[in-house]
Amino acid sequence: MGLNISPVGSMKKLPFFLPFGGCRGRCVYCSQSTITGAADIPSPEYVSSVLRELDGPREVCFFGGSFCRFGHSTIKEYLDTVINSAPSGSRIRFSTYPGDMSDPHVMDLIKTYPIACIELGIPSLDPSVLSLCKRDADPQVILEDIKNIVDEGLPLGVQMMIGLPGQTKESSIADLKKLSEAKGPLSWDLRLYPCLVLESTELDNMRINGSYTPLPLNQAIEWGGVFIGCATSLGFNPIRIGLQESELLASKVKGGPHHPALGEMISSESLIRKLTKYNPRGPWIVPEEHISKFTGHGCFGLRRLAELTGTTTTAVSEKLSFFPPTGKII
Repeated sequence: MGLNISPVGSMKKLPFFLPFGGCRGRCVYCSQSTITGAADIPSPEYVSSVLRELDGPREVCFFGGSFCRFGHSTIKEYLDTVINSAPSGSRIRFSTYPGDMSDPHVMDLIKTYPIACIELGIPSLDPSVLSLCKRDADPQVILEDIKNIVDEGLPLGVQMMIGLPGQTKESSIADLKKLSEAKGPLSWDLRLYPCLVLESTELDNMRINGSYTPLPLNQAIEWGGVFIGCATSLGFNPIRIGLQESELLASKVKGGPHHPALGEMISSESLIRKLTKYNPRGPWIVPEEHISKFTGHGCFGLRRLAELTGTTTTAVSEKLSFFPPTGKII
């Protein structure tokens, strides 16, 4: 259901998952062991043993939990492991809770390492949504933390969500615009995760008692398409849409927009909306690398193009042509 759209030719990523590492509480939607398939936090010694076997530089990633809440000595131990064990030229990417790098001691430590990207988990900037999600975050602190990181010249990315309790399409777009103001002309990586209801989470209890209604698949695709379109226009670089599909994840989903091709369909929706915005009736010329967005999953893209233009799949297919890839979507 996830779509990894990292640019071709980027350094290979090697992820280590630290489920709930550093977390001081648990958000209502979160089940990191289900999402990552990892039950335990790998030790720095284990990380070192893996890194020593690599045949070339990697982007070593620490995901899950909040990396900068481990404490100064533990953070340093993980970072030193990359420097001392990974092949020369390797870089570091980690995810962390917004606000944690406001500690000057943490900032002073982090900026001495080869950081590829700091991914901030920012599901929303709406105080009411954050409260309903039991997310320990103050929007103003998040924005102040971002400013401090940007001022230090460190590369940033954001992990955002749609379909959360109390969240609307409009509020999520407003969040994007606030973050865009904070990033200025920089390009930030973006991961988008439509909210799923996972077994044994508080969100599942909310679903059962009727206080939360999961986002239907068709609405998630439309919302996600609008969101991604807005994000790219504001200078964000989507590198992933949706969670990584696995048998474990599929077995634990109790509600929400779960589909093995969710990321691809959201990406298709975004592309189609862009085409029809600039040329409502066609013809449309698209790089051939995007053919699957129209022909895959029961010709999802062709059907959506027909729906948005009020015609038939036959009519839109006659107006659609492809040319060798240029890396640019018209």
